[in-house]
Amino acid sequence: MNKQISVLLPGSFFEEDYHRKVSYLSKNKITRVYLFDHSLNPADDHKAVYEAKKALSVLLEDQDSNFDLGLCVLNINSRKIDLLFSRFINPMLDIQNFSLGLGTGDNKYENNHVKYSHDIDLIIDNLIRDYDLSLDGTNLFLGGTSQQKINLVKKYSVGINQWLGNSKDLISIYQKTYNPKTFIGRFSQCLKIDNKSMDLPDDIEKIFILKDSNVVNFYSQIDKILS
Repeated sequence: MNKQISVLLPGSFFEEDYHRKVSYLSKNKITRVYLFDHSLNPADDHKAVYEAKKALSVLLEDQDSNFDLGLCVLNINSRKIDLLFSRFINPMLDIQNFSLGLGTGDNKYENNHVKYSHDIDLIIDNLIRDYDLSLDGTNLFLGGTSQQKINLVKKYSVGINQWLGNSKDLISIYQKTYNPKTFIGRFSQCLKIDNKSMDLPDDIEKIFILKDSNVVNFYSQIDKILS
């Protein structure tokens, strides 16, 4: 298992004793903590979800947090383009070592009601010109392994994330395109904790999906990842 450990926070993370959870993540040297963009309601809209921008502020203000932050992924077609940049992308990329994932939305895990059709190619080009992006600093990746995303990975050397599923396609893209000297984003796969032993190349980041739970169960999940 890779030495760096990344987790994706559940929607109810801030509902109960979140400071204790933050402290536990820091105590156990979790490398990177990701949030999810819930701007489009999850398929199960009865569950609690956090608002990504507010959640980031809470984590940044928590004195016990000593991990890097990321968002996996920001749906670019859910907001007007000026608001997308001024309220979300620009503030996030001002956070040190922030990992920003960009997605275009689909109907596989969420009820996707696309409001806009922004040009993700143009957005990436603008970000590369406006920000100093690097693999080990503030970095950029895309959600999904469609041919459109693969073409953008090849063109801009951004990273790519796969949500669950078989890792075969992700590894294939990685082997054909990845170069740590030129890339400005990581390859990663979101995994259930039970799949922590999945065999991935060392440079592909494993992001463990934490379930909605009480504090005791939350601790247990972290312990299971570390064991």
